Amino acid sequence: MQPIAATAGVPTAEALWKWGRLALAGSLGFGLAIVLLVAWSGSALMALVLPAVIPAAAAAFFLFRRPTLNLVVVLVGFVVVADNQAGFQLREIAYGLYLYAVLLHWYAVRAAIRREPFLHSAEDRALFVFLLLLPCTLLLTVVYGGSLTGAASEIFSLSLLALYFPLKETIREYRHGPRLLVLTVVCVGALVAARNMLEFSQQLSGATQAWQIATGRVVTNDNLLMVSSVFTLTLVLFARTWLSLGIRMGVFLLCFAGLVMTQSRGYWMAFLLAAGVLFVLADARVRRRMLGFGALGFAALAGIGLLFFGAYLDLLIGGLVERFASVASAVTSDISLVNRFREAQTVMEHVVRNPIVGHGMGVSYYFYDIAHQATDYDALVHNGYVGLWYKFGLWGLGLLLFFWAGVIVRGIQAFRMKAGSPWMRVCGLAAAASLAAFTLSTITSNPFFLKDSLFIFSLSAGLAGGAYRRGLRETGA
Repeated sequence: MQPIAATAGVPTAEALWKWGRLALAGSLGFGLAIVLLVAWSGSALMALVLPAVIPAAAAAFFLFRRPTLNLVVVLVGFVVVADNQAGFQLREIAYGLYLYAVLLHWYAVRAAIRREPFLHSAEDRALFVFLLLLPCTLLLTVVYGGSLTGAASEIFSLSLLALYFPLKETIREYRHGPRLLVLTVVCVGALVAARNMLEFSQQLSGATQAWQIATGRVVTNDNLLMVSSVFTLTLVLFARTWLSLGIRMGVFLLCFAGLVMTQSRGYWMAFLLAAGVLFVLADARVRRRMLGFGALGFAALAGIGLLFFGAYLDLLIGGLVERFASVASAVTSDISLVNRFREAQTVMEHVVRNPIVGHGMGVSYYFYDIAHQATDYDALVHNGYVGLWYKFGLWGLGLLLFFWAGVIVRGIQAFRMKAGSPWMRVCGLAAAASLAAFTLSTITSNPFFLKDSLFIFSLSAGLAGGAYRRGLRETGA
């Protein structure tokens, strides 16, 4: 009997034997290497870390061959490091390496291999120039005696602005780009809100006095929750079926409840500003829906509060009402807010000494804190506009404000392209409203310092700029 010839694409017995022996030998060598390294280091942790190298390498091989999926994974994965703990955590280092690998891969493929341009507008070029000059400001850090460790942390946060270009081009080129990235923002916000609700419930269970319940709050990621609330509200307003309306309303209530629990008045007001932008830009039908859903949403929110925090609901509502009622008088009576205004005034005294070039990142300043009755020495400036001017001078302030204003306009232009797809228009409107909301919150909460605020700012900017470029492509302009 003649042997059956090997089918094309199916390995022969000889090939299987050869590669099988190599695989077994490689596995044996890898196992011995782990044993020797553990014995040499004396740490059992290495035995857990090293075996993860192989699946990690396989996952990287799979993801980096699919740039869009890779980008979505790195965006959703930000939730793991979004808690803003002090110092560098192991998971932050791992995520940072992955993020930079994704960015370097995208820019290398785009610029060096495919040689395709990604600077299409004046605001694109403004941001690109700022990112190029950012490392040069380390010279100012040295000259003014700043902390290089602090400067490195700020560079990592500001480098998240580099996400703008991959996001913009993904929306422009990928067929489902607008829908995919809008849902990514919603997913990130929902995960953060669920985590915060869990932390809040733990706080309530550990409370022993009524004032601890009334003033309880989870301040983490208030900016993320504000933006995700704006995006989900926009999705609610443009829902087409009752099923999609119910799902979107449920996710909105989750994100908005998370925002409420932060008790962050600045981001409460920022959300109201974003809602006002939506109301002004939308047509009459959407405005009527917005008013009707507003009343329905508050009723549903009260029902959720009664379901989850029934025993504490009256105290929680009392604390929230008191907090919201203090907004009008906070400018003059709230010691924390007054303190931030005094802080901005102190920093401006440094700004006028070097208004053009700036002082660099990681450079601290002395400030008498009236809340703690002590002198602080810190590099954080709560007023984002003053902070940019202090660190980067007029050149940095001007470039970022020009970019910021430009992407807001692009998002509005995308929404007004009536011939564009619904997801593209929703993407532009929600992103523009979120970026407009940041103009208010930046007065008291610097979005250009912490990584979570820069992450969601960059995500909103990328969606606004990408929606506009996608609109031009869809309408043939």
